[in-house]
Amino acid sequence: MTPEYRIDAEQRIEDYLGRNGVGPIKNMQVEKTFDDTGGEIHVWNVRAEDSRWWVVEGGASPMNLYTQDEYYFSADEAYSFHLGITQRLHKKENLEFKHVVNELPLDIDRIRSISRRLNRASVDLNHIQAPEDIQKIGLVCRECLIDLGKSIAEEKSGLLENNDLQAGNFKGITEAAVKIYAPGKSHQRLRKRCKEMAEMAWEYASEVVHSPNRSVPEAKICLLFSCSVVSIFENLYLKYLELDTDLKCSECASMNYVIELQNNDSYAKIICQDCDNEQHVEVVLED
Repeated sequence: MTPEYRIDAEQRIEDYLGRNGVGPIKNMQVEKTFDDTGGEIHVWNVRAEDSRWWVVEGGASPMNLYTQDEYYFSADEAYSFHLGITQRLHKKENLEFKHVVNELPLDIDRIRSISRRLNRASVDLNHIQAPEDIQKIGLVCRECLIDLGKSIAEEKSGLLENNDLQAGNFKGITEAAVKIYAPGKSHQRLRKRCKEMAEMAWEYASEVVHSPNRSVPEAKICLLFSCSVVSIFENLYLKYLELDTDLKCSECASMNYVIELQNNDSYAKIICQDCDNEQHVEVVLED
């Protein structure tokens, strides 16, 4: 234990005990150090004004305190109990890992293969063992973005030909798509931001693929970028489909309304639930 580590640990212990209502601290010292788990875990003997505690910290183990007044009469007992709790927590974490994709409100069912691969990558994040596993996350993200571009091109006939683009040119396809999905001056900022998000996701995924020195949090960020872009373009597509069909009150612009068909079924009455304004819309019946 270096002097710097000791000073830092003593401060962390004092803060930790203070948050748990223990203090003031009269004395603290390392009673024992264990290294049988691959890293050093220290058991501190801490004496407060009217109580005595074992504080266990170090390695990947969370800090915890155990009273000496009623239980855990030795440093070995405190360490053994702490080790059991830590192993149970790690096992629970592995069984109930946090799914990174759940951090985003995604609506990507229409592109099932992309959804499946992004979900698989989020599971793989919990089992990273080597740098190439992180690079693989970046590769999956980049492949999913390419497939997203291909799907966009398939949805809009002539997009590739009219813009002189190849099917694998994700950045070019998304730039062309936002002009179609969000046209007009009123959507200028939206187009700019969607384009920037797409470029950011693509470039960062490429960086993760080609770098052997990325960390797990960086792989997670890469996956979040890619999921965000997929979700953004799915919702841009839905916005494009519904752009001219959304019903809004002509008085207050509310979308909270009810529709009443009139007796002859030739027109409908749109009644705003917020301001009671009524609109009449002709009903065109298809044969």
